[in-house]
Amino acid sequence: MKKNLLLFVFVCLLHLLIGSSVFAQTPQPTGTSVYYYCIGDSASQLTAGGDNLLWYQDATGGTGSSTAPTPSTSSAGTTSYYVTQTIAGIESSPRKAITVNVNKQFELFCAGVTTSSVNFDFSNVGQTRFDYSYTIAGGTPITGTQTSPSSFTVSGLSEGQTVVFTVTAVGAPSCVANRTLSASCRTTCSTLATPTFNQIGPVCSGDTPPVLPSSSLEGINGTWSPAVVSNTASGTYTFTPNANECATTQTMNIVVNPDNPGFSDFTICSGSGAPNLDTTSPRGVTGTWDPAVIDDMNTDTYTFTPDAGQCAAPQTIEVTVIPSNMLNDFTWTVTQAFVDNQIITVSATTAGGDYLYKLDDGPFQANPVFENVASGTHAITVIDQAGCSSPITKNDILVINYPKFFTPNNDGFNDFWNVKELSSQPSAYIRIFDRYGKFIKQISPNGDGWNGTYNGYFLPADDYWFVVHYTEDSIAKEFKSHFALKR
Repeated sequence: MKKNLLLFVFVCLLHLLIGSSVFAQTPQPTGTSVYYYCIGDSASQLTAGGDNLLWYQDATGGTGSSTAPTPSTSSAGTTSYYVTQTIAGIESSPRKAITVNVNKQFELFCAGVTTSSVNFDFSNVGQTRFDYSYTIAGGTPITGTQTSPSSFTVSGLSEGQTVVFTVTAVGAPSCVANRTLSASCRTTCSTLATPTFNQIGPVCSGDTPPVLPSSSLEGINGTWSPAVVSNTASGTYTFTPNANECATTQTMNIVVNPDNPGFSDFTICSGSGAPNLDTTSPRGVTGTWDPAVIDDMNTDTYTFTPDAGQCAAPQTIEVTVIPSNMLNDFTWTVTQAFVDNQIITVSATTAGGDYLYKLDDGPFQANPVFENVASGTHAITVIDQAGCSSPITKNDILVINYPKFFTPNNDGFNDFWNVKELSSQPSAYIRIFDRYGKFIKQISPNGDGWNGTYNGYFLPADDYWFVVHYTEDSIAKEFKSHFALKR
């Protein structure tokens, strides 16, 4: 009786435990189970509905994290994640699986070509259907559907034929859904023909240019660059076969002959020997001259007659004979001493020549006048531009002026004031005064000059006046002005 009572109590307790929450099962979290991304997309943290979520990398084992993972989209592939929720201390089991699919962006390219087929590749994009169409050499489109996509091959083609393939991805994933791409592939050529053309003969400058043929003698079609022949300059033209032609490029040189030989007049020095007249002009025209030999003593005209079959007309040139040794001497004049703008004017004694003039080490110039020349002795050089006379240089051209200041500080520079340009005149002398007219010093252009002292004492920095007595063009002259003493 006692055993039966204990058994009854145990059964009652067991029923109570079974009906309690201790044996209740926690459901899986809710939410999306499959995600789709494209390579490079921006992904968000995974989400799920439930309480006290824990995220796992595996279906069993491991330690859960309360932070939801963010999928990587750097490469294509499928990754599984797992999540649970915990209610009243009981974690759901089994774990909810969440699958993330990362797919390639939709791509289409030529995967292989032969002399008779082309292959287009559009695999590994996670699609189940593609609609396509293609044309061969611009013909009628051929359409179809591919349900197990990987690639598509068009066969039975001729060498050099081009296929344009268009494909549309239908359905998920979003990175390729309903996108249309096109690609063009061309079959290879087993051999390449060389197009040939009848050579276009020389074109006369200014004439109507010939038309370049659009097909070679073998029937190869293509285009030219440049497309139009020039009628002003010789050039090279390149023929490029059309895409469906198994042929190489070809070039053609077309010569444009000038309408003028292009000779120029020239000069020679008398008695220097007669140069030869070229029978081929600077523009490539051949012909003969009349007279055939140049007279090197007399100016004359010479006529060039082109050979038969050339575009150029006859041309007459003049050969000018310049007398040799025309430049024998030159003279010069200098403005009066002490003027503000000292000018040297040069004059060749033999007029009619084409001369150039140079002052000291300056450049040659056609103008025989030099202005604002500094005081002192200068050199003048005169040359004949034609080179028919020897150059002449004179080094004794004197320009007379006075220093505007001096600095008597015994540094070896500008320590004395004088008018050295008058040193060749023994009778020339200079008298110096202060600003009040007091006589300070008389000096000779032959000497060192004034050192800025009076009776052995240094005079202050100031303006000082002078009177110079000299001779110009055999006339006794006097010039007054002032200069500055600087300390």
